[in-house]
Amino acid sequence: MTAVVAGMHVIVLVLSRDLGSALIFFVGYVFLVFIATRNYLYLLLGALGGGAASWVAYRLFAHVRTRVLAWRDPWSYIDNQGYAITQSLFAIGNGGWFGTGLMQGSPDDIPYVMEDFIFSSVCEELGVVFGVCLILLAVILFLAMMRTAIQIHDRFYQMIVFGIGIMYIFQIFLTVGGGVKLIPLTGVTLPFISYGGSSVMVSTIMFFIVQGISIRRKQQEGGRHIDGKKPGGKGAGTREAGPEDAGADGQGQ
Repeated sequence: MTAVVAGMHVIVLVLSRDLGSALIFFVGYVFLVFIATRNYLYLLLGALGGGAASWVAYRLFAHVRTRVLAWRDPWSYIDNQGYAITQSLFAIGNGGWFGTGLMQGSPDDIPYVMEDFIFSSVCEELGVVFGVCLILLAVILFLAMMRTAIQIHDRFYQMIVFGIGIMYIFQIFLTVGGGVKLIPLTGVTLPFISYGGSSVMVSTIMFFIVQGISIRRKQQEGGRHIDGKKPGGKGAGTREAGPEDAGADGQGQ
């Protein structure tokens, strides 16, 4: 049943030609099923299904073929299909390790820089070192989500945090990987950095949900501590010595 519902969501995104978002939801679902079952067969089936879907998308959509062509050999098509990715690489190289400085670069030379190639613009003006630090920050946030999910005892909330974390880091991978020619461009935004009101809103809501679940977990742990189950403290079966104990000792003597 869950596979049918997830498949319907992905199909709607594909029909809307939003293949990047469809890929994010598909990968998130596959990894959630794997985490819930610990069955590596689902990862294999997901990889095979994703590969088949990618081939079908390549045959059906012209813009997918254009992006794959630009990824394979952008220099041979620098004036046409490969123009965007080559300008992105030029911008990163122009910035060097420490960048050209704020407002000193030429990000407008990259098509769709505010949506698809914002990472290249950041590297041009602030440097590759800053770009690497940006990636490390995203990885730290992802690891924090995974740590929170592991500490949650409620299975439902645990899977929510796992799913949000996986989709967040995979979106980072798609955006940065497409901008540096590691993978074909998918056209997804960089959370909290790329232009786009809906992207920022959804990313903010995702983090709010994770934070809310984390606060709920801490409140539940605090309630258990108050009940006398705090690790290292006195348990419910212990009792401090009182005057009657001293009296009993005196009578025994």
